[in-house]
Amino acid sequence: MIPHRLSFFCLLLFGLFASGCDRAFSDVGAATIEVVSPDIQVALTEPTLNLELPVESVREVTRVRWQDTEFGRGNGTDLWQATLPLEKGLNQFVIETVVDDGPSALDTVSVFHLEYELSQAQPPVLTFGTGGHTLSPLPNGDLLLVGGSFLVGNVSGLDAQRLPSGESSFRPERGLPVFGRVGHTTTVLPDGRLLILGGADIGNIQTVDDLHEAVEVFDPSTDTFKQIPVSGPPIRRTYHSAILRVVPDRTFIVVFGGRGDTRYSPSPVLGIRQDMRTFQLRNDSLFALSPSIGPFIDLMAGHTQTALTQEEPGTAHTFLISGMRFGTSLEAASIWMDFEGAFGIDIVPGNTMLTPRIRHASILIEDGFIAHFGGRGSDPETVFDRGELYVEAIDQYFYLPFTLAPRYGLTANRLPDGRILVLGGFDEFGTATSTAEFISLDVQ
Repeated sequence: MIPHRLSFFCLLLFGLFASGCDRAFSDVGAATIEVVSPDIQVALTEPTLNLELPVESVREVTRVRWQDTEFGRGNGTDLWQATLPLEKGLNQFVIETVVDDGPSALDTVSVFHLEYELSQAQPPVLTFGTGGHTLSPLPNGDLLLVGGSFLVGNVSGLDAQRLPSGESSFRPERGLPVFGRVGHTTTVLPDGRLLILGGADIGNIQTVDDLHEAVEVFDPSTDTFKQIPVSGPPIRRTYHSAILRVVPDRTFIVVFGGRGDTRYSPSPVLGIRQDMRTFQLRNDSLFALSPSIGPFIDLMAGHTQTALTQEEPGTAHTFLISGMRFGTSLEAASIWMDFEGAFGIDIVPGNTMLTPRIRHASILIEDGFIAHFGGRGSDPETVFDRGELYVEAIDQYFYLPFTLAPRYGLTANRLPDGRILVLGGFDEFGTATSTAEFISLDVQ
């Protein structure tokens, strides 16, 4: 993607829609094509592509080809067919169509090929259902689960569970969080500790008083949680995103969106936040570098913000924000953000997910490839079982070729053996599940 430079304080433009077939240019009389088989919105698993194209023109179409491969035409139809080889990853076929006594045209058909393995943990790795929790890696490869609740909108649990590396079940952590939370974020710090902020006492917050202002840190060397001081206007948001930025010898936490306090003074107002605030972590204290309401980005909550490159904690500078925009109605939104743009922070609206969703889980597969799992639509009872794969090179999403247990408020984490653990979440009835699924994705 080539970013269009935007001022950090500018409002975003609307995203553009991406399709699987893109025409480089068009001439009067040139043929037009459409892919009817297979469904190229879905990533394919076979090594060959049996491509069927209806080709239409006001003139007779005499030839369709890709490189040296000629398409065959069905008898008395406008349907052209060919079998093309697929390489793992993104495949872009430039199809040439020629009409009698007329111009030729070139169309690009984008197809994604991947391999996967999928299994479900039996018995479950977690003995109870939870959703709205966080699951974070520790320096030794263990995963730590913090917070969550048994029912959507219910009171949060005072939970901390550890999945030891290489083991098949969680066990209770020796220390307990200072506060029960749901809808919070947990950020891995450069020293391996976890910073826990935001969230609420209950999932369905009614007032600003339900939000957590306190921030705490988990230290894996002592298995303890402790509250740390916050200087400046407090953090009042839930279902937000938080990322780590490490600039030589300084550690920053950048918080965006969420449901929370949109006014602060003179009186709090509960709503969807569209601002981004920056805090510096210094001497185990968090210092606000932004006012209570930071620069406006977009009205988003329940979104994900995922690094587009595999880097040491805090060093990634490009991120994909995926979810839905809150306005008079919910609509899909996607934002590409670069913290090291030539003129500050580049903020670029991008193509959106094929199925708009919130409260999903996202994870970087390889540089430039992000997988999204689960989530729900604007109706909490519309819960999704099919995930999507984002491909940065063409700013486009593809459906994954498999389904998972439908749920939202779930987590997705990489295990030391390379598999992805998709854990927990709420089903269409709002009941938390302990479902754990293991996925291996090979995308290039």
